[in-house]
Amino acid sequence: MHDFVVKVLKSEKIPEIELIDSEIPIELKVDDFVISGRIDDLILLKTDNRKILVEVKSCKDIRSINKPQNSHMIQLQFYMHVTGIKEGILLYIDKTTLETKSFKLEYDAFWAELIIERFRKLHRALVNDKLPLPEAKIVEEIRWMCNFCEYKEKCEKNEK
Repeated sequence: MHDFVVKVLKSEKIPEIELIDSEIPIELKVDDFVISGRIDDLILLKTDNRKILVEVKSCKDIRSINKPQNSHMIQLQFYMHVTGIKEGILLYIDKTTLETKSFKLEYDAFWAELIIERFRKLHRALVNDKLPLPEAKIVEEIRWMCNFCEYKEKCEKNEK
């Protein structure tokens, strides 16, 4: 799906947009660990010379997407924090129809600090050989994630 987006961004179909780079690795050293990731695309909006990060997400049914998913928004906020680029777009693409929906995000330092603190907590748990706080069990909106977690059984045993 991402290759398709890159081809569209490279084409001359959208002359006001220039693809600067894609699959951009990033790293941020925090305390005694490193957080890394890979930004899907960096584009230049030629009309006013603005750089914008683009994160591409595929979905089964675009009609069910009415707002960005929290985890996707958090990921893009982190990328904006690391790069210093203050604008981002979450681009959702329907796997079947190739229809798209996009959501523009502005950088928010609050989210960036929250994300980094989550990484700190996870790192401390790993270093101390403990299970991290089970966020998906605590936050109703993401409880569905437990069904796909490889640590589900271990997590349930840890509760007892």
